Amino acid sequence: MRKKAFLIFIFLLGFLASQLRGSDSERKRLAYVSNLMSHSVSVIDLDSMKWLRDYSFGRYPIFSSLHPRDPAKMILALHNYERREEEDRLLLIDLKTGDIVKQATFPGAGLPSGFVYDKKRDRIYIADEELHKVFVLDGWTLESLYAYPAGLIPVHVDISPDCRWLAVTNRKSANLYVYDLDNIQRHAKDSIFTVQLGASPGLIWDADEAADTASSHPIDVKFGRDANLCYVTDFGTRELLFVNLQKREISDRVSFERAPFDMALDRRKERAYVCQVGGDKISVVDLAQKKVIAEVSGIAAGPIHCELDEQNGRLIAACWGNGQEGGIVIIDLKTCQILKKLVPPGAKASIGITLSAQEKGI
Repeated sequence: MRKKAFLIFIFLLGFLASQLRGSDSERKRLAYVSNLMSHSVSVIDLDSMKWLRDYSFGRYPIFSSLHPRDPAKMILALHNYERREEEDRLLLIDLKTGDIVKQATFPGAGLPSGFVYDKKRDRIYIADEELHKVFVLDGWTLESLYAYPAGLIPVHVDISPDCRWLAVTNRKSANLYVYDLDNIQRHAKDSIFTVQLGASPGLIWDADEAADTASSHPIDVKFGRDANLCYVTDFGTRELLFVNLQKREISDRVSFERAPFDMALDRRKERAYVCQVGGDKISVVDLAQKKVIAEVSGIAAGPIHCELDEQNGRLIAACWGNGQEGGIVIIDLKTCQILKKLVPPGAKASIGITLSAQEKGI
């Protein structure tokens, strides 16, 4: 009797395992790629490495991510390059249907840019490059709740692992604004401080030429495992900055040949994959050793943003292409070799990437 029960138990375990394997095989990995200048979002099948289709959710789509509470939904910012009223929006999109289910607008003609989700408070923090603020939205309804003051041209934001600090890079004032999210009063006197990252540019400033000047031009910001340490890419000085928030100073620097832009950190926060938009490389930085340990070269012009698919050993990078071309590059993480270059029809200035796993047939 015991032997029979044991055999039934083993059979059930095998059946359950086969069902789990089957469910994995019935899901496909997709990349949703924002093409800023062609006003499209391209869907790429990462398993077959093929372009599937384009969506048109609005003009100038830029950064995006899956909704942390509902991975069947994607959050997408519209960058509003032409500063038109009502075109500066944050969208919530149902990936199963391709429908916009919710949207947020901003006062005036803003320029929404990078954003981050606060799981502790169910908030979305989004930088606005034109209005020089960080807007705070309800994570479920997208209702605008309040705004933090920022420096000149804030571009990217990130939240510390303990969900206390919110950091934003300010491109023209060349500094980092840091907000204490635990301080519910939100007063500048005791809940906001700044870290100067370098010399700020003068009155006349061209963002495209910032890499050829001596001034600082911070772009991306990411927290590692330490809540008091964040990493900042500086387009102007061509460096990755290690910023100590307790001392409010730069503790270390890693230099690059060309100007860096966005970066991705691995799950363990041990490596940074830094896109050199001024060239054709992605540098792999060991954050403990504080040095470049590998490079991926030969990428199409202007790798600007990348996302890690660590489960499948891939790095997916979007290419700026001087605003006239676009596409993505799929890279093997172990060998740092390019597996495939894909250019969706008519894509220009590819930038934001969201990775998703969906049931086949959707």
